[in-house]
Amino acid sequence: MKGKRRYVITLLIWIVAAAILSFTAPGSKEFVKNNENFGLPADEPSIVAAEKVKEFFPGDSGLPAMAVIRNEDGLTDEQLSDFTEAVGSIADDPEFKDLKVIPAEALLGQKDAFLSEDGTVFFAPVTLPEKLEGHDLMTVMGDLKEKVKADAPEDAEINWTGPASIAADATELFSRADVVLLVSTVGLILVLLLIIYRSPLLAFIPLVGAGIVYAVVDRLIGIGAKTELFVTESQALSIMMILLFAVITDYSLLIFSRFREELRVHEHPAQAMKEAMHRVKEPIFFSGSTIFLAMLTLFTALYEPYRNFAPVFAIAAVAMLAAGLTLLPSLFALAGRKAFWPSIPKYGEKAKTGKRTIWSRVAGAVTKRPVVFLTVVLAFLVLSSLNVLNYRESFDLVKAFPDDLSSRQGYEQLAAGFGEGELAPGTVLVVSDEDIDPEAAVKLSERLADEPGIERTGFQGHPVSEDGHAARMTVTFKGSPYDSAALETADRLRDEGPSLAEEAGIQDAEFYLSGESALNADLKKINDRDTILVMTAVALLIAVMLGFQTKSVVAPIYLIGTLILSYAATLGLSVFLFDVFLGQDALSYRIPLYSFVFLVALGVDYSIMLIARIREEKQSHDLHDAVRLGIERTGGVISSAGLILAATFLVLATMPVNELKLFGMMMALGILIDTFIVRPLLIPAIILLLGKRSGI
Repeated sequence: MKGKRRYVITLLIWIVAAAILSFTAPGSKEFVKNNENFGLPADEPSIVAAEKVKEFFPGDSGLPAMAVIRNEDGLTDEQLSDFTEAVGSIADDPEFKDLKVIPAEALLGQKDAFLSEDGTVFFAPVTLPEKLEGHDLMTVMGDLKEKVKADAPEDAEINWTGPASIAADATELFSRADVVLLVSTVGLILVLLLIIYRSPLLAFIPLVGAGIVYAVVDRLIGIGAKTELFVTESQALSIMMILLFAVITDYSLLIFSRFREELRVHEHPAQAMKEAMHRVKEPIFFSGSTIFLAMLTLFTALYEPYRNFAPVFAIAAVAMLAAGLTLLPSLFALAGRKAFWPSIPKYGEKAKTGKRTIWSRVAGAVTKRPVVFLTVVLAFLVLSSLNVLNYRESFDLVKAFPDDLSSRQGYEQLAAGFGEGELAPGTVLVVSDEDIDPEAAVKLSERLADEPGIERTGFQGHPVSEDGHAARMTVTFKGSPYDSAALETADRLRDEGPSLAEEAGIQDAEFYLSGESALNADLKKINDRDTILVMTAVALLIAVMLGFQTKSVVAPIYLIGTLILSYAATLGLSVFLFDVFLGQDALSYRIPLYSFVFLVALGVDYSIMLIARIREEKQSHDLHDAVRLGIERTGGVISSAGLILAATFLVLATMPVNELKLFGMMMALGILIDTFIVRPLLIPAIILLLGKRSGI
């Protein structure tokens, strides 16, 4: 009873903590907000350029949106008149007093600038205050759409696009998806546990534990976000929730498996759980610690969305580790033998022997022919990894949206009607201590138009600022402003800009370029730097943790090496499969780094569980039998955990954002490769071939 009382107290502490936090602390989603400077450091050239434009042309700042009207048979004068009147009437509505619109007469007077050559697409720009973000922006954009729709012609298609509409749609997508994601995750784990273990109580215990932990983590993140210790994002919170439920389920299955063994040799559940935790606390501790350290490496990133993941997942990792060592053992110990109903393990009952399971067959085959398995698995992983050379990164956020979303449809209609480069022209700003001659500004504009990769140039109003020290012009890139060609052109313009300005007669000029292409050119450099740094830090930290666990120098080398090779194979296979079956010839620039951090941090868990069991068996068996028994006795629990973890990440495929869909699919593929190929086949083969030098 004394041992049981300890578990009761532990469970009560968790429940009370969750209840107090739920009633007194804010939820994490209450403080979701956008990153400043698009997530880039304030001293990046594109950010500095945008600030300089505001400094010299202050009246033109704001968050742009575009109302797009389309009629595939050609827009009539009546439709254009009604549409421009509807958009122009925004200025007369007190609700939208902070918005800037072009009057209907002015729009129609400059019709050729806003109407496509084939006469099927027309757009009207609207500028919103820059301070709007998150749910406030979504609300304003929603009201704006409703007002224009009510007054606009009904016989033409109307969509909204531009940075303001895209940001509002992104917020709405995540708002709609949160509940679906939670219900899908919980439902899937419940169904899979029931199918695999056929024990109703076992299916609910991990979910109850995950629910309690999630309540605590959600409020702790909310407190941190409210006090502005860090910024929270919808994407980070969505992935964190999935990770939490999946890892808690993994720990539950590990504890459950060992608890069942100990119940056969200990009469009292409390004593059985004490012995079970003595055996599994090491893998749980090292598993939670590796996840925690892997997430901390994201603090070294310069790109703010990467850094924003760090505190959210670090808090979750600490809570998951604490739950794995305290909450979950308490739930199982208090449920006792009933947790395994209808197949209740009896005290004194011997485990069934002699029955050949799938994993006993796998263990026998691997330990009998380690060279064959090593060769075949390495060949598969290396060949798959080679396709990484075909990886192309994408910086186009809109392509990640659903096809029927207003901002994407408007975006594609503008691209078809005006050309892709017109969607996001860049702004060139030249600043000089001397007064700039407008004719010199025109000459510079003409010189820029002759540059490779530039479609055309132009001016927004008067080319020179009021003080005469700055000249501004627009540059339209050839092709998509998000393609690598446009990013390279942006970099080249910034390098050659000062000399081009001097040729035009503007001496000692400071040359600035702002806009989407310049911004993404900076982002590409930051992302390349962050990817190399974070991946290296994750690999080194996990190698150190494996060194502490195995007390070996050799073991961490091949363990982390197999994880990296498994990741490369996953990325290579994903690039191939997404291209062939989904028509995705490019992946979001964020997917490789996110998938590396999570695949390596989670994949090492199963290696830790396997190594811990092999080391335990080696105390009473030779290395050959220890490896065989390690595979056999961890095969069921690790394969079940891997299946559930993969399926849980696959829930992200229900998300309306393509980036999350592909990330979820890639994570599922990588987890399955690690669970069923690397962990049970490759690692045991390496250990057997190295023998005493394996460090096990």
